[in-house]
Amino acid sequence: MPAAPVIAVAALATAAVGTVATIGAQNRMAKAQRQQYAYERQINQNRSVRERRDAIRAARMASASLVQNSENTGGSNSSAALGSLGSIQSQLNSNLSFLDTQQGLAERAGNAASDARAAQANASNWAAVTNLGMTVFNIADSRPKKTG
Repeated sequence: MPAAPVIAVAALATAAVGTVATIGAQNRMAKAQRQQYAYERQINQNRSVRERRDAIRAARMASASLVQNSENTGGSNSSAALGSLGSIQSQLNSNLSFLDTQQGLAERAGNAASDARAAQANASNWAAVTNLGMTVFNIADSRPKKTG
């Protein structure tokens, strides 16, 4: 048997093995990236919980300080004291709404990044399959032609 067909078969086998290995590596990479995203999402959720707790704590401290000062000056039921308490609560609600919006945006951004990584891995898999097909085509095209 001439060496060219043997080399062609060996090259085809190598290309097939390489394609399978590439697809496997891409799949492992995509899985690791999904895990990384899950950890990042948990970190962001933890940060959001802490920020919410801090905002609530600050509002409670401001309210308590206002109530104490109002009691000390005898104006605990004054419109200024009650308006100030309402303002503190309104600011707290605004801050919590902002934190919720930021958390939602971070979640959507993370989902989009995860989708992009998955699409990239899928594209790489198809590129490997395409390369295998081109290798087979090139091998088939380079086979000696029968004349006559």
